[in-house]
Amino acid sequence: MVKRSSSPRPARQVASRETRSKPRIVVDTNVIMGGLINPSKASGRIIRIWLEGKVDVVVSPALLEEYLHIFNRMQFGPKEAVARRQEAMQKLLCHKNVALVQPEFRLEAVKEDPSDNRLIECAVSGRADFIISQDRHLLAIGEYSGIKILRAQAFLLQGYPEGRG
Repeated sequence: MVKRSSSPRPARQVASRETRSKPRIVVDTNVIMGGLINPSKASGRIIRIWLEGKVDVVVSPALLEEYLHIFNRMQFGPKEAVARRQEAMQKLLCHKNVALVQPEFRLEAVKEDPSDNRLIECAVSGRADFIISQDRHLLAIGEYSGIKILRAQAFLLQGYPEGRG
C-alpha cells in the first residue's frame, strides 16, 4: 500500500511558460493507473518520461489524495505486478521533477463532473502547459486559460517532450 508522506516537500519556484525548457504537466489519475497497468501504451510512455525527468509534473494535495485512493484499489493481479506498480508509484510521487502546489481557489469549469475541476485548479496554480487525461469531460474543454487538455497519445504525437528543449 502506498502512503502519503506526512511532510510534503516545499513547492519550488515556478518558472514562466516562456522560460521553461521542458513541458510542465498535470497527469490525471486515469493516465497514471493506465500506464501502471499497461506500460507499453501511451499512458505508460507518460510515466516513463515523468521518471526520465523529461517533463515537470504538478500535483496538488487533492490530486495526490486521489492518486493514492485509486492506486490502493488497484491491488489485483500477480504479486509481481502489484509490487512493480507499487514501486513505480513510489518513484513517481518522490521524483525530483514533481512540484506540489496548493490551489487557493475553486473553479467550476467542468459542470458535468465537478471533481474534474481539481485538475484544472492544480494546473492553473502550478502554471502547467498541459493536462494529460483520458477523461471525456476534460477533453471536451480542450483548453483552459492557455493550458491544453490532451490525451496521452496526442501529447506524445505533438513531439513532447522530445520536441522541446
